Amino acid sequence: MTPTTLFAIGLLGCGGGFFSGLLGFGGGVVMFPLLYYVPSLIGLAPIDAKTVAAIVITQVFFSTMVGGAAHFRSGRVQWRLAFAAGMSSAVGAFLSGAASARVTDRFLLVLFTVVTLVTGAMMALPPPTAAQENLSVDQVVFPLNALVFLSLLTGVVVGFLGAGNFVFVPLLIYLVKIPTRIAIASSLFIAMMNTLFGFIGKLAAGQVLLGPAVAVVAGAALGASLGEHIHGHVSPRTLRRIYATMVIVIALRLLITLTQSGR
Repeated sequence: MTPTTLFAIGLLGCGGGFFSGLLGFGGGVVMFPLLYYVPSLIGLAPIDAKTVAAIVITQVFFSTMVGGAAHFRSGRVQWRLAFAAGMSSAVGAFLSGAASARVTDRFLLVLFTVVTLVTGAMMALPPPTAAQENLSVDQVVFPLNALVFLSLLTGVVVGFLGAGNFVFVPLLIYLVKIPTRIAIASSLFIAMMNTLFGFIGKLAAGQVLLGPAVAVVAGAALGASLGEHIHGHVSPRTLRRIYATMVIVIALRLLITLTQSGR
């Protein structure tokens, strides 16, 4: 890739990292469409979906390390939840990460579209009550077996797409009724665990390119720190609205792409 392309990827990585720190996911839901659509829009060579997925999972792993460290210092992480979901999703991410070289670009786009639509639908459910939002980390309880199963499925998505951890925040908030800030902080550590294994799977499959990976990681580290700093100044309700709007817009754009490519 040219230096101009690498610089552009670094800037896009900064944007993905910002949302990682602000909203508590790896940033892949933002990075995948940015890397897939933006280069051709600004006159650069387009990047195929498999390469995008490999770059994204690299960015997500490192941005969650940076964003997760900041949230850890704030004391918002529910460690039992993060470990259970992180390890089960890591298994799924490793298996699908290694298998992702055998699937088509269209499969990846369809999978991404379906996952964003399901995530958007979850956000139509009632949010946690005021009493639930005020629970401390030590007071949070959750259904372990159901969480492990859903996390395994989400990990499979992460391994294929490099993105997918954006599912965890609405899953924890709207289905498990975890307080918003605790869900956001814990999901970063979940993402860090599963993307490590997904990254190893894609690395073993020879899909990770060093130059783009370094560029996107450098940008993501800066963006994640900024996003976490702003997070503390934004209300839980506003965070949920930003999240929902972002997922809906991305889902609509993917639907348009699939419709056009199917003609």
